[in-house]
Amino acid sequence: MKRFFRPWHLIAITLMLVGTMFTLISCGDDDGPKGTVVDYYVSVEEQFLINGSTDKTDRYENPVTRMRNAIRKAYPEANLNGNDEAVLAACDKEYETYVEMYRGYGDHFTCLFHIVRAVKKGDQVKENLTLKTYVYDINSVASDVEE
Repeated sequence: MKRFFRPWHLIAITLMLVGTMFTLISCGDDDGPKGTVVDYYVSVEEQFLINGSTDKTDRYENPVTRMRNAIRKAYPEANLNGNDEAVLAACDKEYETYVEMYRGYGDHFTCLFHIVRAVKKGDQVKENLTLKTYVYDINSVASDVEE
């Protein structure tokens, strides 16, 4: 009578089964796409300009960068619920701070952007909503044209 299962056959079969188990076992939720989260971002409509040009913008702090930093400070990580109130309060405070910082300078500062609430699944934006628009028009010159 022949012996079909020798010790080295049993070891080979065991290794194949163990290898298959390791490839099929999931290590948790980090493997697949992330769940749905709420995040916030700045959507720039009109870039930061000084006297209608980008020539002097490197001399001053960029309001878009400051606003992004304010959002991250108020809302450091995207989560399921979001926090519109905290984000908008931080943005309002940043806007007021920036305007006060540069009011009275000889240069005319302009910029226009929106604060957007985004519902994301993984890296894909599924839905977005504009929460507020910020118009920077600091040290504007009165127009001679009558309306």
